[in-house]
Amino acid sequence: MSATLDVFRLATPDDAAAITRFTRSAETGLTTVPRSADRVAGYIDATHAFLSGDTDANRLLFVVERGGAVMGISGIIPRLGLDRPFYSFKRSRHARRSSQLDLRVDYETLQLTTDFDGWTELASIYLAPEARGRGVARLLSLGRLCFVETHRALFADKLMADIRGWVDEGGVSPFWEYLTSKFIATDFDVADRLSASDGRFIMELMPSLPILMNLLPDAARICVGRPHDVSRGAMNLLMGAGFEDTELCDIFDGGPAIQCRAEETLVARTARTLSFHGSGTQRVLAFRGEGPDFRATLSTGDIATGVLDESARGFGAERIALAEERAG
Repeated sequence: MSATLDVFRLATPDDAAAITRFTRSAETGLTTVPRSADRVAGYIDATHAFLSGDTDANRLLFVVERGGAVMGISGIIPRLGLDRPFYSFKRSRHARRSSQLDLRVDYETLQLTTDFDGWTELASIYLAPEARGRGVARLLSLGRLCFVETHRALFADKLMADIRGWVDEGGVSPFWEYLTSKFIATDFDVADRLSASDGRFIMELMPSLPILMNLLPDAARICVGRPHDVSRGAMNLLMGAGFEDTELCDIFDGGPAIQCRAEETLVARTARTLSFHGSGTQRVLAFRGEGPDFRATLSTGDIATGVLDESARGFGAERIALAEERAG
């Protein structure tokens, strides 16, 4: 296999130390990024248990490897709500009119919901410092769609991604400060850490009645559905791969939730069997194998004719799909 190709694959126990080296410094708000050696090992164990048919396992962890070095991770949670409800806020718009005063009021509410239970989540991407700005994030993100396409029966028909919400220059989430913390009276870090393993406190403390957004300060209202500055690129990447915005957001930081049907992703719509190696100008994903043997990489080719670049011959690709939309 060409040493120049980045390779997307499932994480193995041999990757644990390399993953922990860069995830231990992950910021709060990245609930699905494992930050300790024990958590990394647990994610990897769950990955292989899930592929072995363990019905209690519900997580997949992937890496991108470059020249033998692990450059970043991404994940999939096959079924949300399997072990505990997955809570979101649903944004609704309302209008009232007074016939006596000839006045109208428009307002919005946030309602606690579990609408995403049963869906498949594309979980957080996190890069090693040396990988940032080097094109690794695209493969970490879209490689998951190749895996879903290859193993469609293992996943839900509906996919979602929970994007990290906006914080100010001091790293503070106005949404948390002005809304959620009024019901969950603890530090963001504490709630974030606890929610990663047990979300009972959310149901026990958060109101079941709609929250009137017009009673919130502007600083909190503008955070509803607003991505973190560093997460906007990851969101745009998935939006370009077929995802669309929703009226749901994260209950802690207000970050947007985006969705796509599995058969409507860019990979699902464009995937085809590899015909031969040659040359092409389109950016494509090449993938092969199943389960622990699954691999994906980025290259160039031509979807119309099923061509993959000659330089990727050693990768042994079986299928290719578009890695980005292109006019014409």
